Amino acid sequence: MKVMGEKGLGNILKVTLQICLSIGITTVIILPFVLNKCLGLNLLNCFVVIYPNGVILSIITYKFIKLFNSLTKNNPFCVENVKILKTTGIVALIGSVIWIFNLIFEIIVIKLDNIVFIATLIFLCILYFGVSIALYVLSELFKKATEYKEENELTI
Repeated sequence: MKVMGEKGLGNILKVTLQICLSIGITTVIILPFVLNKCLGLNLLNCFVVIYPNGVILSIITYKFIKLFNSLTKNNPFCVENVKILKTTGIVALIGSVIWIFNLIFEIIVIKLDNIVFIATLIFLCILYFGVSIALYVLSELFKKATEYKEENELTI
């Protein structure tokens, strides 16, 4: 299967991410009100937990849409993609910090003692931190590939 171009896998992933971004933004906006009206849950949890994480995931999704856009244009190794990967790594690191704050908030303020929920929050902290490191390494690889590509274009 073709990866780059208008009919490639990169374009399919870009369209899928655009749909996910639209659904995600709608969910983040509507969910706290649905939780309050239907289930009677406190909105404080929504504002502290759901909104910051929803914003982080929306930013990461938007950045990956821009990244897959370069695959559609048959230009994956460019300086813009290096910047996108670095900023997405920073956003993922901020997401990890937000999950740590959520964990502390749930334990201290809400006095949560559900070990499964606490383990899930710890897992999300580690996951976002790992994604942050992986995106930084990937940005460095893209940076080197971009440098080699530019050198190759100059010698031809």
